[in-house]
Amino acid sequence: MEEKVEGGDEFANRSYERVCDDMFRDTGLTSNIDSVHMYCNAAEHVFIISVVIGRAPSPVKVWDITLREGNKLRITDEKYAPKLLALLWDRYGERVKQISRLIIELELTEEEIAKLSDLIVYDPREDLTSRIFDGIDRIIPEGARVRYPMPSAEGITIIASENPIAEEWKEKAKEVMSEMTSSKGGT
Repeated sequence: MEEKVEGGDEFANRSYERVCDDMFRDTGLTSNIDSVHMYCNAAEHVFIISVVIGRAPSPVKVWDITLREGNKLRITDEKYAPKLLALLWDRYGERVKQISRLIIELELTEEEIAKLSDLIVYDPREDLTSRIFDGIDRIIPEGARVRYPMPSAEGITIIASENPIAEEWKEKAKEVMSEMTSSKGGT
């Protein structure tokens, strides 16, 4: 994970680099983040943190964690059972019955069963995004309570300040995001 901090003096920039590194390491995110760019303007109390997400596991689909046995599904990975059951009950209601801890009976048409392969039980990227927001919240100074998130396909950017977020800071955040994603493509 690369860190870049700018906007402060040399000591402040190095200190925030260490804070970013420590925080994302402590939250177990360094292997999922390609780079972090932080811009600090202490005079106007504005902080911009942009994170480019790197590797994230693929979404887990119904057929990844079950085996079909006629009109039943056998759950092969128990840790996803609660999410799978909630998904199926939400979608199909009483036509889905839990027969035992790992067996689900389906009263569905063949067409409905065929569509199960497309259903996502768990998307690790959503969890990853939530953990990244948590890490960013721990890095941003406590007084910077006005937040402006700018999610993108590549990652997350947050502008934080004590004051309302001005258009100039939104433009600066777009520059930071653009610089990071263009450098990602070049590596």
